[in-house]
Amino acid sequence: MKALPGRHIDRLLHSLFACVLFLTVLFLWQLSYAGSCAALFLPGLAFVVIFHGLLEYRLERKRFSVDYYLDRASPLHGWFRRTGLSAPISLVVALPLAAFLSVFAARSRPTDWYFLFAAATAAPLLHHALGGWPGRHFRSGEGDARRPALADILVARLAGTLLLAGVVAAYVYAGYYLIPVPEGIFPESMERTVEAFSVQARSACPIVQDTLLIAAQLDGLSWYFVTTATTSPWLHDGIRPAVWAAFFLNAAMVFGGFVRGLEGSILLACRFGRCRKDE
Repeated sequence: MKALPGRHIDRLLHSLFACVLFLTVLFLWQLSYAGSCAALFLPGLAFVVIFHGLLEYRLERKRFSVDYYLDRASPLHGWFRRTGLSAPISLVVALPLAAFLSVFAARSRPTDWYFLFAAATAAPLLHHALGGWPGRHFRSGEGDARRPALADILVARLAGTLLLAGVVAAYVYAGYYLIPVPEGIFPESMERTVEAFSVQARSACPIVQDTLLIAAQLDGLSWYFVTTATTSPWLHDGIRPAVWAAFFLNAAMVFGGFVRGLEGSILLACRFGRCRKDE
């Protein structure tokens, strides 16, 4: 039966609420990371959401392969339909994404949150728009009420891919061409630059302190090379693209984790908020 307009609005609001909630978790982490190790619960929660989104998509890909190649009557069909390696692989992929995102959120500047908020708002809107087309051409799946529909999983990944490309390009361009560089860069001294960035890493939790200190030192080196050393004659031309590639890779990892978290949030809304269409 065709869904009523009100149901479409409910689905959109559920997804929007889930994405804003995921953004709120990161914001609370940014406010509390300097405290005790109990604050690690927040990036742990973000990791669970990222892991959920990755696992749902990987399981659906595996189900397609198993159903296509194996006979449903074969005992191998049921064996390969289990989570198997999908959960460990999703776990391994989710860990660095959550780590990059957590470090970024802890050390973020106010301008960084504009991009995070824009992505959190655009994700459910894009998911809703793509749900009309091409989402309406995707099959609904097996009708398991405990999981999001196949169409929701595919549309979430499609929307996330488009959003990731857009937000990374916008962040790299604005962050390094429009937004002023951070303070603490000394063109005459690399050591002073690294020290100035390291001072900003402070936390009562030793694990967080050590992680942020390493990230701050690497960030200081990167900014020093980009703003100072890239114009120096002693730096070979072949190294300059590598420095910019490192900036781009860092942004891709950070927003890759954030977008995968938004996908997981939308799929959780579809699972617990009755986001799916009723048959």
